[in-house]
Amino acid sequence: MPTSRVPTGVPSDAVLSAGEDGTEADGTRPGATEAGVAGAGSAGSSGPGSSGAGSGRTASGGTDSGGTGSAAGSLRVALLVSPARAAARSGDLDGALRLLQDAGDPVGADHPDVLDLLARVHAQRGDLTQAAAYWRRVQEQCPQDPAASAGLARIDLLRGRGPRAALARHRAGTALAAAVCAMAAITAGTVALTDGTGGRPERPGPSQADLAEQRARQLDAERRAEQARERDRAAARRAEAAAALARALRAPGIHPVVHGASVEVAFADGLFSEGAELTQAGADWLAVLGGRLAGRQVRVEIRGHAATVPGAPTSGGSVLSLWRALIAARELSTAGGKPLTAFTTSSADQRDAPYADAPKNRTVTVTITPE
Repeated sequence: MPTSRVPTGVPSDAVLSAGEDGTEADGTRPGATEAGVAGAGSAGSSGPGSSGAGSGRTASGGTDSGGTGSAAGSLRVALLVSPARAAARSGDLDGALRLLQDAGDPVGADHPDVLDLLARVHAQRGDLTQAAAYWRRVQEQCPQDPAASAGLARIDLLRGRGPRAALARHRAGTALAAAVCAMAAITAGTVALTDGTGGRPERPGPSQADLAEQRARQLDAERRAEQARERDRAAARRAEAAAALARALRAPGIHPVVHGASVEVAFADGLFSEGAELTQAGADWLAVLGGRLAGRQVRVEIRGHAATVPGAPTSGGSVLSLWRALIAARELSTAGGKPLTAFTTSSADQRDAPYADAPKNRTVTVTITPE
């Protein structure tokens, strides 16, 4: 689509003054022979042959086709189109419409660049009726305008009947097809609503935001996978430490069994004869176990048990079993040189008795976890 030329007799600095740092508002280079009308050109492109959204148009005789023949008119159009195009590129379509429709500028309101951008914004919003109306107004001034012709042809295809229209609707849907084409023009400076090779609608690649989101999801998945692997490695290390501890604690009458990251120690027979009085074998086993715990960084939990007797409670623990746990903690503390605060004691529930033989349940079980 042709780009706008600076009107005849207008100093170049009159156009450049609409931009920043010596450039035009639409990004054209100073000194170019053809330029967008100070921001009314294609987004992100300029120069001869530029075909972006809102590219400037000129009629013969050095006056622009919107009816303005002065530098002031050109600048008014540029100052109207440039911020509206920036709003559309940022996704603020409502803001872009407000800037274009509420300006109250009769010169800019009917300028082809303004009408073309209005058409594209409405297409992006899915309002094809309004988009078509604005493109027809462009054609009233520029009958051969390629962007308006392509936009109207695309809308006719999407609205039409027959296999090609059905295929277009099936692939994208009316609103989505318009949105994709319009965004391609607004953000990349390309002609919107045109067919690709072979008459098929072009499909844009993923946006930078999509790529960033995909990368973030990939990194998050990798982080979660690494955390899971680290948890597995830590669990394996704890299990290995527990297995090594069980081997170190094993002795006649002492039966350590690994449960996950801990070792549960039971004894070959009851440790207590009656009440809270230790048997000789029980005292010996506790002395051996305490000696093997000496110098180890471990957590020790002792649970006392009691034999079930007729008439006694069948659940809830008992004072006797708690007392047995305390006596066992004293023996382990003495043999291993550990303070009593290193041991946790409790009464086990009667239903958790380790043995079916009642006399054997006059005992304690010791759970040891390496730290």
